[in-house]
Amino acid sequence: MVKGIGNDIIATDRIKGVINRQGQKFLDNTFTKQEQSYCDKHQESFRNYAGRFAAKEAVAKALGTGFRENITFLDIEIMNDDNGRPYVVLSKRLENLLGDVTIHISISHCKEYANAVAILCDN
Repeated sequence: MVKGIGNDIIATDRIKGVINRQGQKFLDNTFTKQEQSYCDKHQESFRNYAGRFAAKEAVAKALGTGFRENITFLDIEIMNDDNGRPYVVLSKRLENLLGDVTIHISISHCKEYANAVAILCDN
């Protein structure tokens, strides 16, 4: 059963600008080490960071909370399976709050924008 849907779009240059201004502080406050490792493997990593940023926003919207009520960007991790398909890993604290749920995620990005859609389902 679908419990929530979230969507987000962001200009990739916006993330590039934040990374240029705030550097590692922004990356560490927004992305896990595993996410940073994945994004940094790409030539224009800011596009991958933008995709993950949009995905985290979409997940927070699907939860119906946004980033408040003690939910942070680091509580939501976007990983990829062996085929490149993105999936969501929640922090243990958030997992305990939500119970047994699945979050489906899709991410797209081009030169100017990154977009993500998240669907929260009961198991």
